[in-house]
Amino acid sequence: MSLGPDDAWRKAQDLLARRAHFAAELRQKLKARGFSAVDIDSVIDRLTEFGYLDDVRNGRQLAEHYLWHQGYGRLMIVQRLRRKGLSAELARQITDELFAGVSAAELEELFARLSRKARGNIYLYLYRRGFLAEEIEPFAARCREDHQERDSR
Repeated sequence: MSLGPDDAWRKAQDLLARRAHFAAELRQKLKARGFSAVDIDSVIDRLTEFGYLDDVRNGRQLAEHYLWHQGYGRLMIVQRLRRKGLSAELARQITDELFAGVSAAELEELFARLSRKARGNIYLYLYRRGFLAEEIEPFAARCREDHQERDSR
C-alpha cells in the first residue's frame, strides 16, 4: 500500500488534534511514517496557510509555559525551543519578547518560588536554570541581606 498526499494530510491532522506541533516536529513524524518529502512539504504548507500550524504562536505559548510553570530562564528557554526545531533567531526573538513583558516584581516572585526548591546557593540554582546574572543578582543580593540580618539577631 502506497502512502499518498491525502494520507499525509489525514495523519498530520490526527497528530495536530492531539497537541500543537512545530513544523519541524510534524515533518519528522510524517517522514518517520514513510511519507514522501513532496507530500510532507505540501501538507506543511497547507496547514500553515490554514493557521493550523504556527511556529511563532506555539513558540510563544511554550516559552511562557517554560518560564512560569517550569521556572526556566531565557537561555534555557531558547535551548528548549531550538530542540523543538525553531531557528536560533526565532527562538531568541520569542524569548526576548517574553522577557520584555516581565516586570522585575514578577521575576522576583518567580525567583522566590523557585528558591524554595534550591538546595544551597540560590544564585547558582537560578543560573543553571538559564537566568542571566543581571536578572539574578538583585534577588540574590536581597537574599544575602535577609540572611545576614537573621544571623545578626
